[in-house]
Amino acid sequence: MGDGRFAIVVPSRAVRHGTGSGENGAVDFVDGVLVRLADPGTRAAVFDDESLAHLVEAAYDTEAMPVAPPYSAVFDELTLGFAAAPVTLAEGEWLGSGGTARTELRVRLHGLGGSALRIDALWRGSLVVRTSVARDRVEDLDVAVPAFDVDPQIVADLGALPTDPAALETERRTRLVARLRAGLHQPAAFTDAHLDRLLAGVGAATAGDLVTRMRGQAAGATVKLRYADPPAAPPTPRHLPFAAAVLIRDRGFSLADLLVETRLVRARAEDLGLDVPAPDDVRRRHRVVAVWVVPIETFDDDGWPGGDTGTDAQKRAARFARAGQWLARSGIGLAAVAT
Repeated sequence: MGDGRFAIVVPSRAVRHGTGSGENGAVDFVDGVLVRLADPGTRAAVFDDESLAHLVEAAYDTEAMPVAPPYSAVFDELTLGFAAAPVTLAEGEWLGSGGTARTELRVRLHGLGGSALRIDALWRGSLVVRTSVARDRVEDLDVAVPAFDVDPQIVADLGALPTDPAALETERRTRLVARLRAGLHQPAAFTDAHLDRLLAGVGAATAGDLVTRMRGQAAGATVKLRYADPPAAPPTPRHLPFAAAVLIRDRGFSLADLLVETRLVRARAEDLGLDVPAPDDVRRRHRVVAVWVVPIETFDDDGWPGGDTGTDAQKRAARFARAGQWLARSGIGLAAVAT
């Protein structure tokens, strides 16, 4: 990667940020973004909160770890103008003189065939997000362990167990159903048919059979917890390691071509070891992200979905947000810059 130091020499005339042709020393959109990235005093301003949110979503599972603005970018290493040589994989095999020993050969050749991939910048650093750590505190714990042996309850209520077998079975069934219902959130949903299925499931012919088998044993416990209200602690900043290959494109780029190029660029960036280790308590989506920096005016085009109502600015913002969401799933962080 290198230490990120470089020198830029430009003619002593006005620098214009826009979509110009680059003639007469003027800087077009791509070069203008590069100049801003080159200057430590302006590079962070290239990415606003909306763009940084897309970068975070491309790199991390924001559903498993909710994050919130304000965001900021940290550039530990930044290499501008990187050319990744194409890689050619050559495979072959041959047989020995006896025709029995087979030898296979696989070679990776760099720089053969095709032009080098242009990567406008390689970025290693972090994204600063705001997170809240919820620490729930249990205020009350209630554990109910029902027993299937209901005979002591019958004796307490009637003075003795009924001598008539049918009456004894009725008393046992009635109390078993009541005891099981007591631990349910919807007690009325537990019917006699459910008890019959329970008896059949444990191989008991009658309620009395179950009581006899389970005498002295506990059934499944019911546990009730009550949590304290979470403290109103302010979100704290957290640095999430971030590695990206930056591709800057002016208006009129081919989306299909850029998607294919991006896949190749991300693969080469991973081969270069651009990845930055992340803590174990976060879940990554992609270890290396491709960052697209494009003019915000790109989303004035009605062909981008999401902007159906509102003012022109609102439609543009909606299209940018929608595009950033589906691109993030492919490991692409979408950033938009005003020209």
